[in-house]
Amino acid sequence: MESAPVAAWLKDSEGRYVYANPHLLATMGRHMGPAWQGKTDADMWPPAAAALMRTRDQATLEGGGPQVFTREMPFAGGLHKVLLIEFPIPIDGQAMGVGGMAIDVTEYSNQSAERGQLAAVVEQATESVMIVGLDGLIVYVNPAFERVTGYASTEVLGKNPRILSSGIQTRWFYDAMWASLTSGLPWVSDLTNRRKDGTLFTEEANISAIRDSAGAISGYVAVKRDVTSDRALAERSIDLARERESIGEMMRGLRASDTPEATAHAICRRVVELSGITAAQLLVFESNGIARTIAFAVQGQPDPTLHSIPTQRSRHLRERAAEGPWIEPWVSRAGHPYNQVLTSLRIRAIAYAPVRHDQKVIGLLCIDSEGSVEDVAEATVLPSLVEFADIAGALIGRDLAQRVDAGGGRAHSLAIIEHTAFQPVFQPIVDLASNAVVGYEALTRFADGTHPESAFEEAAAVGLGAELEIATLKAALSDSEALPASAWLNLNASPELILSGGPLRSLLQGNRRHMVLEVTEHTAIADYPAFRAAMAALGPNVELAVDDAGVGFASFRHILELHPAFVKLDRWLIKDLESDEARKAMIAGLRHFGRSTGCRLIAEGIETDREFAALRSLDIQLGQGYLLGRPVVIGDIPLATQAGAPAGTTPAKSAMAAKAARPWRHAAKPLAPA
Repeated sequence: MESAPVAAWLKDSEGRYVYANPHLLATMGRHMGPAWQGKTDADMWPPAAAALMRTRDQATLEGGGPQVFTREMPFAGGLHKVLLIEFPIPIDGQAMGVGGMAIDVTEYSNQSAERGQLAAVVEQATESVMIVGLDGLIVYVNPAFERVTGYASTEVLGKNPRILSSGIQTRWFYDAMWASLTSGLPWVSDLTNRRKDGTLFTEEANISAIRDSAGAISGYVAVKRDVTSDRALAERSIDLARERESIGEMMRGLRASDTPEATAHAICRRVVELSGITAAQLLVFESNGIARTIAFAVQGQPDPTLHSIPTQRSRHLRERAAEGPWIEPWVSRAGHPYNQVLTSLRIRAIAYAPVRHDQKVIGLLCIDSEGSVEDVAEATVLPSLVEFADIAGALIGRDLAQRVDAGGGRAHSLAIIEHTAFQPVFQPIVDLASNAVVGYEALTRFADGTHPESAFEEAAAVGLGAELEIATLKAALSDSEALPASAWLNLNASPELILSGGPLRSLLQGNRRHMVLEVTEHTAIADYPAFRAAMAALGPNVELAVDDAGVGFASFRHILELHPAFVKLDRWLIKDLESDEARKAMIAGLRHFGRSTGCRLIAEGIETDREFAALRSLDIQLGQGYLLGRPVVIGDIPLATQAGAPAGTTPAKSAMAAKAARPWRHAAKPLAPA
């Protein structure tokens, strides 16, 4: 023991030191002193410590075997943890004494405590921790890993981490990750992984190499934090910003003169732009309890025809709306008017948000989705839907509530039809070269002052659109008999009425006057060949005009597909024409198009002498507007504007006056499906 790096000693049966090796003397020199031989522990330590050591010695002698224990000793200026080993041994061949060795384990103990503390931290951490060996297999996961992934440690130890792979990250993503790790560089990135139950989650991962004492890489440790909710919130914030922008654009695009149906349609068009939404509808509860669709928009498709919802289904929707927004699976219903439409769109879930006015539920804003109920709920579109529903209530709630309170749209439309509560008026169409009247456009004024577009949209929404069209056309044809036979007659007609064939043919049958049916460029026509065939079936005495050229969504395709005899240039193109070279160029191009295709141009909304002169200089042949003649009832048409005679040069009206005249257009304006 003379050269051993541990303390060693011998004590006789009385506890007196008879041997101490150099390491013990160096360690305890201050306590043992130079004359240490023959001293006892009582000579060196406080009474309590000395008595404890004496007790240990006695236990060793009585036990007859070695004793191992630890205790703290004041060595080298501080407390050290010491591992003590004592054993009985004969001294000089006489009575049994006690031999012993002491090993300082302070540093090892401290390292062990640190490792224990570190292990406790890792075990209790909320972050997921995974250690992978050089062979790429998992050697450790902490409890947080089990909570986040749903896997028990026994299910993943010895497995490759790809057990969590979602398939979203590409092979090149992992190649880049391993290139970084094997070079000893840390890798920080978001990972989309898959839990044991199949659901996806996003982790912010910090992966780094583990090095041994020699600096060589011995494995890899990944510390990961579940950030699924954080990322979803960030995305939701972005979505909310987009939705706010979308709402702002919609509101800026609205006009004070827009009907509730037009505003509802604008809202639905914005709603279908939300992620994951296929279609949107706005329903209004009538006074009789029926839910009537006033707007229906489908992403990337023409708007479906508007219908009312069956009584029983309407009752369910009204009762459920009182409880607030909800999501439910779409169930195919044979009697539902939109069953075929929603089935063809593969709709799986519908979300509803009540539309309110003065805290009273007056309707529902609905979104249709190809996703499941769970998908719609997780996509967090319901808050946006509720916000759009609130906007709808603020913008059109009062008008809709007034309609319902007045007895409902259907009763209103029926009353107009049954009591012929309207009056045909006629506006001259003038040959601009000779200033002679060559035809008239029949328009409609309603007795109660209802805006014509609103009246026809309201009738269409309750299934009376065709009936109101037929009634107003019949009245216009009857009054037009007083017009000169040489003048042609322009009638506005919806594509639905033209395609229906029979009713319109019956109405026009036997009428010898040259007829022109106007369809607006705003109107969507799904089947152009069928439409052309329906027009041909009306006979050679009936021609087609496309109205509002320059503002409709179908643009030149509408004109090219329909092969019209006339194209009517919208007021937007005519206003301030004399000072706008771009408008002149566009109209000149349309004039060339007309010559090439055989169609004639009619300029609408001519209000000033300057516009009149500019159109004549561009060789536009036909026109109508306040400058050339107001829409008037048949008995008020002045002789000066009879067919073939020069039109009166009434003073030009303002743009606002011309706009006010246009509402008396009878029915042809496309009824934007809601």
